Amino acid sequence: MNIVCKLIIAIGLGALAAPPGLAQLPVIIDTHGHIENGGRRGTDFRSSLEAALGRMDQSGIRRIIIMPPPMATGTPGAYEIESYGFAKQAYAGRILLGGGGGSLNAMIQTSAPDTVTDDVKKAFRTRAEQIAAAGAVVFGEIALHHLSLRPMGPRHPYEWTPPDHPLLMLLADIAAEKNIPMDLHLDLVPEDMNLPDRPVFNQTNPAVLKANMAAFERLLAHNRGARIVWAHSGTDPLGTRTPQIQREMLSRNPNLFMSLRLGATAPPPFIALDPGKKLKPFWLALLRDFPDRFVIGTDFFHSPGSGVQRGPNEETLENYRATLAQMPPELAEAIGHGNAEKIYRLGNQ
Repeated sequence: MNIVCKLIIAIGLGALAAPPGLAQLPVIIDTHGHIENGGRRGTDFRSSLEAALGRMDQSGIRRIIIMPPPMATGTPGAYEIESYGFAKQAYAGRILLGGGGGSLNAMIQTSAPDTVTDDVKKAFRTRAEQIAAAGAVVFGEIALHHLSLRPMGPRHPYEWTPPDHPLLMLLADIAAEKNIPMDLHLDLVPEDMNLPDRPVFNQTNPAVLKANMAAFERLLAHNRGARIVWAHSGTDPLGTRTPQIQREMLSRNPNLFMSLRLGATAPPPFIALDPGKKLKPFWLALLRDFPDRFVIGTDFFHSPGSGVQRGPNEETLENYRATLAQMPPELAEAIGHGNAEKIYRLGNQ
């Protein structure tokens, strides 16, 4: 990277190199990223974060929120905000912190709703307040329903909890009090259904999936002061998260927001990009009708080196700027970074 580019990045203008025709696009805030150690022991994530910065510079991503994926108790290599909290100062202006996926998620997953006592709630609140005090701009990633996928490896967990679980209701209250949004993973099941017979699913998933849409809307209605970001709009392993369902839920729930994951391309309507990487017209209509409710969330797992990459690959990071180029300028600005600045209260962070 030449000196001019380094100076531009340092002062935070984000005028990064881009393919012809994309140079004038707004740079991106990635609201949903993860880090891994490439199989190494320990939790020194500096090399992973350096690798993330390199990918960000290539893809026009100005800032990223790093958070743990939703981890169950005993997950190998589990980590939390304390493991990468140094990044807030070491990479000021580029890397922001999220937390909860490595601790709050496990507390929710291991607590049956009818066993949640006042002591359990007190411990949960204490942990959430510690995460907020550590500088988190979001509580996440929290799993309500998380399918186990073969491309993510045999240990990719299946997780399920009722979306109106008492601890999720409590987290909504804490999120409203602290003015910190929640980032939720929900593979949508409008009604009880059989798991589709697709090679993408690991055998650890149950054969029958329980309905969760009504309970999710009860969580949304519990405290309208809680901003809830539903991750991974634009891709869907179940095929149930259609543009129409998302439109209806956005209309009913003013505190619901969505992050766009644009790694997959395919003809079905629940995938936002067609095989030619064009944004489908009915998806563009959805974004235009709710211009302040969508952000970018790549779901990229940043690890050092060139080892086996879980999840989205580096090529898919180019999808975001290419997709923004297909939007009206004001909409591209909002989804690229403007909405994230408001929802996550980023300001000068």
